[in-house]
Amino acid sequence: MSRQPFNYRGIVFDLDGTLLDSMRLVQEGMAMAVEPFRPRPDRTEVMGSLGGPSAACLLRLLGGRAHLAAALAAYTRFLAEHEDSARLFRGARRLVRELHSAGIPLGIWTGRERSMTLVRLRALALMDCFDVLICGDDLDSHKPDPEGLLRIVRRWGLPPAEVLFVGDSDQDFAGARAAGVPMVAIHHARTIAPGLLKHPIAVVATPPEAFAWIRTAVLGDKRRPAPAAR
Repeated sequence: MSRQPFNYRGIVFDLDGTLLDSMRLVQEGMAMAVEPFRPRPDRTEVMGSLGGPSAACLLRLLGGRAHLAAALAAYTRFLAEHEDSARLFRGARRLVRELHSAGIPLGIWTGRERSMTLVRLRALALMDCFDVLICGDDLDSHKPDPEGLLRIVRRWGLPPAEVLFVGDSDQDFAGARAAGVPMVAIHHARTIAPGLLKHPIAVVATPPEAFAWIRTAVLGDKRRPAPAAR
């Protein structure tokens, strides 16, 4: 059963894998970048390394700094060559524009570096919709540390319970739980540790399902029921 009433006065989105269909590029790029220096990591290991800027993620995969510079250079080149192929998930642009038009504050909490985040949001013509961004190189701490999410909450002057976070990684799930911020969790058909699924108010398989849930719960669109909360 869904928890009612919904009273979310601000919404924070993760970027990669939540609004932007880019996780295959991130996974492939990171696996390719570290493969010369260790056995190629699988999807689960790469997903477990995420949280913070690219260098921090690659450092976790490498287990040391010896080859970090080379791996980071390879990963940066890979993204520069391929990232234009990444597109918004179906329904993302419509939802963000509708929320913005409704006067609901919107934020981004991402592990991406700020420069890369700004480039993508401008290319996607969504920069004007977000009034606050916390990126992977903005703070000394990174997901799942909740400080980035809490900074957005404090910036808006809202109680954590009145802000909704939408994300797809284990670090997102743990960070929202630590911040006390309600969450819509996207699992992308992968196995999630049961403990991480106790906090989200809704668990869905895909970003379009998350967008439908938000449209119903926040904007009052009754054409499609929200998925059951967990």
